[in-house]
Amino acid sequence: CRGGSVRDDHIGSGRVKATLVIGALAIAAISAALTSCSSGGQAASVGKPGSFTPLNYGGITRDVTVTCRDSTSDAARLQHAIDASAPGAEIDIQGGTCLLTKGITLLGDRTYVGGNTAGTVLKQGAAMPYLLASSAYVHDDKSTGDPLEIRDLTVACNGSGSTNGIIVLNWDSDVEEVNVGGCGGSGIVDTNSTANGGAISNTSVNSRFDNNFITNSGQYGFEVFDSGNSVTDGFLDDNQIASSGRDAIYLANSEGWDVSGNHVYGVGQDAIRADRMYGTTIADNYIEDFGDRQTSGTWYGIAGTAQGSVGSTIDANKISNDGTGPDGARYIYLGVTQTNYGTGYLSVTGNVIVGTRPRDVGLYFSGGGNRLVIASSGNVVSAVRTVREYGSGVSASNGN
Repeated sequence: CRGGSVRDDHIGSGRVKATLVIGALAIAAISAALTSCSSGGQAASVGKPGSFTPLNYGGITRDVTVTCRDSTSDAARLQHAIDASAPGAEIDIQGGTCLLTKGITLLGDRTYVGGNTAGTVLKQGAAMPYLLASSAYVHDDKSTGDPLEIRDLTVACNGSGSTNGIIVLNWDSDVEEVNVGGCGGSGIVDTNSTANGGAISNTSVNSRFDNNFITNSGQYGFEVFDSGNSVTDGFLDDNQIASSGRDAIYLANSEGWDVSGNHVYGVGQDAIRADRMYGTTIADNYIEDFGDRQTSGTWYGIAGTAQGSVGSTIDANKISNDGTGPDGARYIYLGVTQTNYGTGYLSVTGNVIVGTRPRDVGLYFSGGGNRLVIASSGNVVSAVRTVREYGSGVSASNGN
């Protein structure tokens, strides 16, 4: 097991029975060691990136069930059950609505599961910075938390303040089949920084966020916050993200991320913004609109900046704008605005863009003060004023 690192840019006699028991315990200890590093670094994982299966310790059941009562006592009972649980436990949250008067701290190496998104609702009942957050985030840890899984439940904010729905500071984690709605802040945040603002010293990679419904976020629907180069190589696939005050999807660091199959609409600012693209995939997303009701400024369907060296792909996205808002703003459907250092490489193929406003631009590419090498082909761009626009430092072709 090794720690993560930050890259610069980037039967028989009693004796036999005793032997069998000791052997089972030894196997359990080995299993635990393979799953968690005492140094806080990332352990070797088995299976798909981001998968996590609760451990079985010598056949002993470690599952915990908590029943919601729609009561002000729900938060304390749920937190007590989590704090008393053993590593590898599954926390089953049942009974309908849990009224949360305080944010819940999630320990790593556990699974948090409801009955389904309609049957388990974690409802905000007071002012708080978040409804669910990783213990590494809450306790100002210096390294990322152990893997965790959240699935089959609803996180229901009340729309007040800047409350975030779920904050993850764990590597190799999985958030799936979760509804997050009405948060004054962001719906789901994957971060490298704690509640006190300190950044972890290792990496926090390989997490998955799939098949979730995030709606009515005051800030971002889904956000990656990364002040260093830690939150990389994640998966944001097959989600629906609706009615975001700012960007539907915002990745401050998109290195190694796969952003695919998402459907976004009701977007206040940019639909997908992916900064620091480096081995990044943005594909098969359906963007209905962006820059909703803006009267000035420039807004993007897909926007990004590129890192040098390793290339990225933007393929087979469907980008439109419903055209119901006022005119005055500038809309760019797909744009890369600069290369941050060195030479950036990008393939842009098979995207379908249909514009609606008189100042619309289909494709925009610029290297800024550096060089950007683009292969762009097979894109359909219609009903815009400008099909393709280039800034400085761009070398464009149809590819090889």
